[in-house]
Amino acid sequence: MRAPRWAPAACVVLAGCVAPAVDTGAYQHNAVGALESAVSTARVAALALDARVHDRITLAYADTVVTESEEALDPIAASFAVVDPPGRDVDPLRGTVLDLLSEAGDLLADARIAVRREDVGAMGDLADQLRDVADDMEQQAETLP
Repeated sequence: MRAPRWAPAACVVLAGCVAPAVDTGAYQHNAVGALESAVSTARVAALALDARVHDRITLAYADTVVTESEEALDPIAASFAVVDPPGRDVDPLRGTVLDLLSEAGDLLADARIAVRREDVGAMGDLADQLRDVADDMEQQAETLP
């Protein structure tokens, strides 16, 4: 019995879904990329929240920016999470990066809710917290080669 023609392609696609990093340097490079992307996402949302708090943008625009920021973070976190660390020595890095990305994701979800509720006080607090987590992610990225 012959395998279907699509079987080799399916194997290639499935094999590419989760892959270990080639070495520690490659894994650190992936971590830096994820962190830097997430920093930008968090800072954009914080700017939108501040602008809404000071009535410089509409509610609809703030909602769009914050929602798109939240949606942009998901694939960043997912793409880092599926890369297997090459050794136990980088497991702490994996945990730290995933924790920071998760914190940013939680804050963005809270920000989306605050915007839709028109909770100005929460928006201001969340803008500060998003800047703080962005600073933490930036500092973590700077510690890596």
